[in-house]
Amino acid sequence: MAGAATRVPRTLPMETAGTHHFIERTHREGGVYQWVRETYTNSDEAKATRVEFGIEWQAVENLGAYRRVIADDGQGMTADQLVEFFNTFGGGGKPIGGVHENFGVGAKTSLLPWNRYGVVVVSWVNGEGSMIWIHWDPDIEEYGLRLMEAEDPDTADISLESVYEPFDDEQHGCDWSKVKPHWIKDHGTVVVLLGNEPNYDTVLGDPNRAESDIKGISAFLNRRVWELRPALEVYIDELRTNDRGQWPDSESVAHGPQPKQGPDRRTNLRKIEGAKFYIEYPTASFKSGKLKASGTVGLHDGTEVDWYLWAGGRPAVQSYAAISGYIGALYKGELYDVTLHQATYRSFGVTESTVRRCLWLIVRPPVLDEHGRHGVYPRTDRNALLLQGGPDAGSPLPMADWAAGFADQMPEEIVTAISEARTGVEGTLDETWRHRLADRFGSRWRIPRLRARMGGSLTAELTHEGSRPKRIKARRRKHGHGRGGGTGGGAGGNAIGRENGGVPADRKMVYGGVPTYVLVSGDDIEDGALAAWSPNHPGHTEGAVLLNVDHSVLRAEIEHWQSQFADHLADDIANEVLKAYGEIAVSKVAHSEHLRGQVASQVIDQKYRSPEALTMALLGLFAEEAVIAPRIGGKFRKRSSVGSG
Repeated sequence: MAGAATRVPRTLPMETAGTHHFIERTHREGGVYQWVRETYTNSDEAKATRVEFGIEWQAVENLGAYRRVIADDGQGMTADQLVEFFNTFGGGGKPIGGVHENFGVGAKTSLLPWNRYGVVVVSWVNGEGSMIWIHWDPDIEEYGLRLMEAEDPDTADISLESVYEPFDDEQHGCDWSKVKPHWIKDHGTVVVLLGNEPNYDTVLGDPNRAESDIKGISAFLNRRVWELRPALEVYIDELRTNDRGQWPDSESVAHGPQPKQGPDRRTNLRKIEGAKFYIEYPTASFKSGKLKASGTVGLHDGTEVDWYLWAGGRPAVQSYAAISGYIGALYKGELYDVTLHQATYRSFGVTESTVRRCLWLIVRPPVLDEHGRHGVYPRTDRNALLLQGGPDAGSPLPMADWAAGFADQMPEEIVTAISEARTGVEGTLDETWRHRLADRFGSRWRIPRLRARMGGSLTAELTHEGSRPKRIKARRRKHGHGRGGGTGGGAGGNAIGRENGGVPADRKMVYGGVPTYVLVSGDDIEDGALAAWSPNHPGHTEGAVLLNVDHSVLRAEIEHWQSQFADHLADDIANEVLKAYGEIAVSKVAHSEHLRGQVASQVIDQKYRSPEALTMALLGLFAEEAVIAPRIGGKFRKRSSVGSG
């Protein structure tokens, strides 16, 4: 319209319109310290030999703003490459579609939503520096490159440019040409995080997530990255306190000598070693413990489980690395789906808390093949793995199946550690009770056994005949028009046994037996749980219910019955109460097998047999006391009432 003022554009928006919706959504789906993972990966892929998560000290000294910077001495990017990579999705040779690729979008989506004022990127190639400033423009409601007036070196003409030489920016307290650390020579890249305001502190990370731990970046990388490339070193410039008033106010204070008096305000330059290092901890000066044994167990689908068993004390690294055992899946040098939950360890056959703390299980599934038929690949947010080729496309990892396979082949060193650490007492089912359960549920209860078979991949020591579920016998017709006689039920089939014998065998699921129960301490079970199900308990292929003898419900019940009998019978009364609870818990797990076919097996195993479900099933007293009362009353005489006669 004539006479109207023309708005001078200040942003070159991303080439694809509406990308801010994608950026914001992907950021929400990401995890804690996602930006650390993405920027580290970019530096690693740039063939850097050093990466440092540092602090931009010019802004500290000039503005009092503590900005996080990520610097590397990788290949660097030219002016054209900066625009291509940071202003488009899938640019810079990083395709979006490849299932194993890093997509080329991670750094932007994990950084921009909490750095709307700006992410400054300065990169050097052959000593020549180029700079871009990505920000959010509220006028056009898009992320894009900030346009600035720049002089053409050949013509001296002034124009708006999206990429420019690093300059002395007094407004923001920083000469951008000086953000390059001394160890970056002719090639490298520095990313400066400005936050949502010019004077924002970004040194701790995303303020909208749980990233306030001063050692959080170190702890994340030492848990996520399995091991670094031999030629790569990674450092974190860590503050020593969350008290902002005690943070260093200059680089000379942060990196200078320890003060002779007053608080120590220096930062700590911590080197990242990776998760594997802190499992093995090959530090000669550490004498309190050592890696006792390690090895690999191969599973049927090509998955391998690396195990590491520690003996003795562990180093005090819990603030910046994992100090105790965990289970995780390893994919392309990164750990996914990491857990130290008791239920997951139980599924691998490890119940004892002392063993869990010193045992690491690293699952290495096959990577999705080039045809996309079988293997694992990362979810888009890079925080979990998915399996292709299972019952469902893109399904979660079949950790329960892998756990059962590992438990079947548990290494002897782990079995020995469990035996030495075991505090639980094996429960003994009443024979009448056992036979009744076996009659009702034995034909449904499947347990793993090695079945003799020519050409089998395993070997077995034969112990007894295999079993089949009972079958109905066909009655012959008088004139012989029916089929032949029935095969009968019970024992039969190929001989079965245990591992490490001389007979070729394959692993099969056969029918037989019922679960048992084991008395354990509160340390070996989830907090507040009265009982838990251990499907792959060592020594009990039929599975075992773990009964928490330290639980307040059991203690109160034992004390209730002990109060009614003479003191010298206290241990006998306690045993009877525990036995009753153990048998009732076993019967509930055994009876749940009846639901197969009506309810998904995964639901039965994970929900109906969960510690929460078993605990609720054992509350109420009426059913339990109906079992306890006749047993105790038939064996022991109650104490005489006080004052009677």
